[in-house]
Amino acid sequence: MSSSIRLTISYGYDIHKLDLPKNTYDKVKNGELIEVVGQGFAIEGSLKKDFWIFGKGFLEVYCEDGFEVYSGELDDAILTVETIDL
Repeated sequence: MSSSIRLTISYGYDIHKLDLPKNTYDKVKNGELIEVVGQGFAIEGSLKKDFWIFGKGFLEVYCEDGFEVYSGELDDAILTVETIDL
């Protein structure tokens, strides 16, 4: 069984979850620049692919159509961090 990290973030209008392998989350915590493709989420009735960019203390989330979901401090966005078993 492997473990992953589930981040729950608030981006102003909604709450969204992203599952990351533990080694990727460790890189995020160390401030490395990481881009992750999310699980997608609904915006105005259609499912959009989402992209997450983590850097030293910041997070940017945007959709395939260029819609910016969140841009700001990582600590301001994260609500919970939990370990999950896959």
